Amino acid sequence: MNDGGLPGVPGAVARAYDAVARAYAELIPTPGGAGGPEDELDLAMVRRFAGLLPAGAAVLDAGCGAGRMISYLDALVPVAIQGCDISEGMVRQARKAHPQRRFEVAAISSLPYADGSFHGVLAWYSIIHTPAAALPEVFAEFRRILRPGGRLLLGFQAGLGPRRITKAYGQEMELTAYLHDIPKTAAVLEGAGFQIQESLSRPPTVGEGHAQGFISAQCP
Repeated sequence: MNDGGLPGVPGAVARAYDAVARAYAELIPTPGGAGGPEDELDLAMVRRFAGLLPAGAAVLDAGCGAGRMISYLDALVPVAIQGCDISEGMVRQARKAHPQRRFEVAAISSLPYADGSFHGVLAWYSIIHTPAAALPEVFAEFRRILRPGGRLLLGFQAGLGPRRITKAYGQEMELTAYLHDIPKTAAVLEGAGFQIQESLSRPPTVGEGHAQGFISAQCP
């Protein structure tokens, strides 16, 4: 649900997601359940990411939304996971769902964490409001907060160019979302100091308008 912290944009994105936060939390179930948006391949990538983390790993769900991926990760491995999102409304929902976890209101381009704070960063559809030109800044932040050997998993809508969103979760909104080319995104990650472990795409399922992209990367 994050936007990369672009000048003039964070307020619009935050307001839009504040308006739909409650509906989002009610309508979009935890991954793995009936009716969820994730395909089995998507969830396999998350399980692989989780399985490579050390026991008790410190993990950040960057752009956590209402905290639905935290619910899924909690069921997979014993990790110390926390989250952040640009939307205060989404963070409020995440805190309600996970009162034992820590959440911050923050843009993914300016994270309020010390260098090397985490063993893993999950950025699950967190760059959908970040244009390609702003990805280096975001990926540099992910690299900064990860420890040596730390792991990153990106999920995003694959393709090229912007698209306009006018309605979501039963609410009218005005937002721009961006499709990201998988090889170009992987190259930007490498430029930020990551080593690419795996990158893949899958075709859209029923109800999806675009292919989905996934990149797994590691800090040296």
